[in-house]
Amino acid sequence: MRIYGEELIEERAVEELVNKIYPDLIKEAKIKPYGPGKLDEIICKNPPKYKFIVPLEPEVDLKDYKNIKQTYELPKVHKKDVDLVISNLQTNYATAEEVTRESRDGDLIAVKINAILSKPNKDEKEDVLHDTPHQVILGEHIEDEQFPYKGFMGQLSGLKKGALKEFDHKYPKDSPYQSLQGKNVKFSIVVQSIKKLIKPDLNDEFAKIVGVDSFENLQQSVRDQLETSKKNEYENEYFNKLLDKLTKKAVIKYPPEMLEAEVADVLKIFEQNIAQQNLDFDTYLKINNRENDEFISNDIEPSAKKRLEQALILEELSRLEKIEVDQKELRSEYSKSFIQMQSSPNYKKLQKKLTTKKMSDALVMQAASRLMHQNTLDRLKQIANDEIKESEQENPENKKDSEKKLSIETANE
Repeated sequence: MRIYGEELIEERAVEELVNKIYPDLIKEAKIKPYGPGKLDEIICKNPPKYKFIVPLEPEVDLKDYKNIKQTYELPKVHKKDVDLVISNLQTNYATAEEVTRESRDGDLIAVKINAILSKPNKDEKEDVLHDTPHQVILGEHIEDEQFPYKGFMGQLSGLKKGALKEFDHKYPKDSPYQSLQGKNVKFSIVVQSIKKLIKPDLNDEFAKIVGVDSFENLQQSVRDQLETSKKNEYENEYFNKLLDKLTKKAVIKYPPEMLEAEVADVLKIFEQNIAQQNLDFDTYLKINNRENDEFISNDIEPSAKKRLEQALILEELSRLEKIEVDQKELRSEYSKSFIQMQSSPNYKKLQKKLTTKKMSDALVMQAASRLMHQNTLDRLKQIANDEIKESEQENPENKKDSEKKLSIETANE
């Protein structure tokens, strides 16, 4: 008693008692906890009465989700889209020949840019750009041009090597360069070089240089890639809107601990992304003049909340619609994942850390998760476009014979 003290002994006694009775209390209360509960208050010691806070499993009510509607119209890839990509490839493989004439559309022009604020504030630096090199192909992708402002390319036509040109530009209030919004800037440019681009002919020989056996197959390959890209972009926006509609209709309840875990996960992903730009989180906050709590509250938490709620909605939808994974699809997806993992630079490290079976089990679970996610989205699209047959609506348990419940046995194959 002298060594430990009454308070410590009493605290440990309560701890042991709680550990013993807590599981029985959960069973008696017939509740499904999301995670471990915690002792909130000791109401009295004799007889012992305790108050626990127990985070419960999430609850999702999708209401009349079968009445949700949103037309699915996948955008088409046109010939001009394919031609533009091939034209870019052609430019990439062009040779450059310096010329002494004035610059014109199609030329590769290199300039050095200086820019200063016309009327800087007391706390502002005058210099905006100092001897900044810039190179551009005149007349190409004008709609994408943003540096140093949209329309800058128009100042470079009709100039000769060594020419000096000065002009002013007032940045609009919606300029992507926030520090320059609404401000007037004086530009001074010097032409460093003008080169004529000699592009290869668009034929089978060009296709072989790119890595395809014929020009026809090159066109088809580009079309396929554009179609995949457009589909991914369209579906990302389509399902986001659809899930937003479901979220507004649904009643979703989940414990705060669940959102906290999601916030931590989203923050971790964000930190990994900025690490690729050689930035750590603290440096990012300093550069952008942000506070840690404010950034997490205003940027990370809303994104985490949306991600969590959409995941809960899809999970409930897959349960209600009895979504399953086809074994053939699972094997195919597993094979693709295994091939990708083998080509990963971290594959040898994973082999040292994990047994073959553990790696295989993890790949199967990941593959199954992706397929369940995609199958659930496909069903949601069918519902939103009235594509479900009456027989399926009446009895969703009637599946094709090939569809079976997910089995992890494939991990041992």
